[in-house]
Amino acid sequence: MRPWVLNLKDGILSSGTNHSKLSPKATEVLEYLISEAGVVLSREEILQAVWQGSFVNPDLVREYIFEIRKALGDDAKKPVYIETVGRRGFRLIGGISTLPVPTSSTKPSPARSDTLPPVKFCHSKDGTSIAHTVSGEGYPLLISGSWMTHLEQDWSNPAYGDYIRHLSDSFSVIRYDQRGNGLSEWVDVDISFERMVDDMEVVIDTYDYEKVAILGLSQGASVSVAYALRHPGRISHLLLSGGYSRGRRQRGNEAEIEESKALVNLIRNSWGNENPAIRQILTSMFMPDATKEEMQWFNEFQRICGPAENIAQFRALFDDINVASLLPKVSVPTLVLHSNRDAIAPLSEGKLLASEIPGASFVQLNSPNHLLFATEPDFDRMIASIDDFIRT
Repeated sequence: MRPWVLNLKDGILSSGTNHSKLSPKATEVLEYLISEAGVVLSREEILQAVWQGSFVNPDLVREYIFEIRKALGDDAKKPVYIETVGRRGFRLIGGISTLPVPTSSTKPSPARSDTLPPVKFCHSKDGTSIAHTVSGEGYPLLISGSWMTHLEQDWSNPAYGDYIRHLSDSFSVIRYDQRGNGLSEWVDVDISFERMVDDMEVVIDTYDYEKVAILGLSQGASVSVAYALRHPGRISHLLLSGGYSRGRRQRGNEAEIEESKALVNLIRNSWGNENPAIRQILTSMFMPDATKEEMQWFNEFQRICGPAENIAQFRALFDDINVASLLPKVSVPTLVLHSNRDAIAPLSEGKLLASEIPGASFVQLNSPNHLLFATEPDFDRMIASIDDFIRT
């Protein structure tokens, strides 16, 4: 039986000349199994230790155990390293040790403040100030405003920052903070769907391009669809990632409707608290594969992006979106990308977008995250799909 060493810094498993790389969350699961070697650990104990009480799909434990076994070359029926103990849990039985992260190491900031592109402002049709910026060079690609953004802090976002950096290598990436959020105007703003379409329109008009490609993320996919109906001649390519045409209250599921109402009330009453419990619910849905540090960063990031009342209005608005009737009318080339285990927008909503928009192409991504991390195997495939679609 070969001994393995897990490098906690980069998730690399090594045994002689054999090397395998684990995702960040699989690394944490294996680290916990190693710390309790020989002990049968229930799924609930692993969830508590790794996700620290955050609500996530319990099946994720099984998925990460499968990932670890695959990296080790272990057979679940004849285990050498990880044993499944019927109806009780999992136990580490093989020789695996950890290579700790050096105490002096620190994760470099993805972008230094003195190299950030300048933020500018324009005014929407109702006079609301909208912050926008552009990075990189090449064909113009506008990324829709979405939950939640901050033009300066986004570079450090553990997931979204990867998108900006990689896409800015190939395109002139135009970004903006939606009204009531980030660096755009917060106070006494009309948070409505039509106004968000107005904001996308005015940002595009600010830049002197005949046509732009649009990447609609999350609820920004619906805003992008509505804009495509207003101004089809201004769009060369429509890309919808993690998007949906129907919010949670529009899918006919009573349980989702009640959950939406409860979450909106919790946000309205508790969003700005120092205790991140409410924000953690959303963080766990957005990025269940994140490390503890990345989740803590995103919890604080959400708190500074906007006041509780605005965030509550956003959540209610997004859950009430329904642009399904517009989809067959979209006339621009469209690519839909969607994670197969997305907890924010189910895969069925991505497939609905692709099936109802005439001629749309569909790329299914293997991930539990709403936005993929650069460390995930399908991240490069996703970026390549975006690049190829726009260039052809």
